[in-house]
Amino acid sequence: MSQRFRIDGTQLVPDERQGTQQPQPPALAGRTGSFVLQPTSPDLLVFSRTPAEGGSLPTPRVVLSGDASGFPLSDLIAFLSQARWSGIVRVQAPGGERSVILREGEVRGATSDVAADRLGEVLVRLGYLERTQLETVLREHPPSKIGRALVERGLLQAHDLFKCVTHQVSEIFHAIVLCREGSFFLVDQPVEDKLGHNIQLSTQSLLMDSIRKIDELAHFRKRIPHSRLYVLRKGMANARLEPDEDKVLALVDGRRTVLDLGQGARLSEFDVTKVVYGLLEGGFVQLSDKPLGGSMQSLSGIPAVRPKAFMGIPVVRPSSTGIPTVRHSQSGLRAITQPPQPAPVVDVREVVHVFNRIFREIAAEVSKQGLAREFIASANAALSGQALSSSPVLAGLAFAPDGSLPDAKLVSAYEQYRGSLGSEPLASFRQALSDVMFFLLFQAGELLESRADEDLARRVKDMLASLGGS
Repeated sequence: MSQRFRIDGTQLVPDERQGTQQPQPPALAGRTGSFVLQPTSPDLLVFSRTPAEGGSLPTPRVVLSGDASGFPLSDLIAFLSQARWSGIVRVQAPGGERSVILREGEVRGATSDVAADRLGEVLVRLGYLERTQLETVLREHPPSKIGRALVERGLLQAHDLFKCVTHQVSEIFHAIVLCREGSFFLVDQPVEDKLGHNIQLSTQSLLMDSIRKIDELAHFRKRIPHSRLYVLRKGMANARLEPDEDKVLALVDGRRTVLDLGQGARLSEFDVTKVVYGLLEGGFVQLSDKPLGGSMQSLSGIPAVRPKAFMGIPVVRPSSTGIPTVRHSQSGLRAITQPPQPAPVVDVREVVHVFNRIFREIAAEVSKQGLAREFIASANAALSGQALSSSPVLAGLAFAPDGSLPDAKLVSAYEQYRGSLGSEPLASFRQALSDVMFFLLFQAGELLESRADEDLARRVKDMLASLGGS
């Protein structure tokens, strides 16, 4: 647990309100000497020893920190992706704290203490669950067990839960990339084999999606420079509004900021900014830097505040043709890192053999719980509905009772569709099977005890290592 300090007048003193009875070693032990307080944003204190003495600390440790308003987090994450870095990117902003977990440059999970980011809220927003159903389940189960509880009650299919968790991680990632206030920290620490919900998402693809939101946000910032502005009613809402607009407008009382409205309506900062922008354009609300009753100042004349430009690190997203799409920053700088090395060349039959070993291993572990039939049925439902992958090589296939896919049909499908799988067809084929693998691991994680789930993840990792890469 990190120790806390507070500034009492001009003194930096330990914060005794940490709520723990466990004695901890002094946080500043071994730090005697002269330090310089560096000029930083109000949310961040940085001391540097002078002269420097060197040395290091064991993990977990912060290896980089900074001001989110002064450095685009998209550039940082793009660099970490290309460098295949493993660890945690943590962002503390006025709206809350969010973290994204990276392993070898790819997103493996995310956490958030923001109410709108909770899985239950995501399920409601996406229409998979009614608010009353969510409240009923939460009265009987902790939030960390809500996914399994919903599947067990038949309120949610396993592949839909997987889809929603993936969406949840994506939304937290986007919120981090869009952050323009607060502090960020790069935490060097081992990433366990059991990685959150066994999710793996392409960091480059997520960055490409974030670029669209960055462009949209730049447009919204022309009228809403930041989310701490107060929103006041301007006229009666006689026009027909969208559900989110109705929800937000009902909360407008002149004493809530844009950020407050988002928390009250269970919307992300990006989504509530978009809604408020629409209400501004419709003439239903106005903005002020003072709450209702204070000295109000119109902000309509404030010029646009645009997000920082990308700093030259290209964001690459594989296309269906295999030709990468590259976005350069306005500065025109080229990449400052080398592209990742291609995976070792492996025969397609070996790829099929290894992944089927993994699939059978997962199914065998689940069968120990007496749930093999339900597990395979759910996996086949997801596969037939293309919920796992849109790759044509999986079309028409089904899992056997032992959890495997038909070897000959997979190899035949690969040969049939090879020409449409891009410039690296075997990599695309492997990615499709990886998507299936992570779904099965996710589904198994909802059924197994923690120890069994972690042991399974380690065995799968060892099997996958025979193909090279991660």
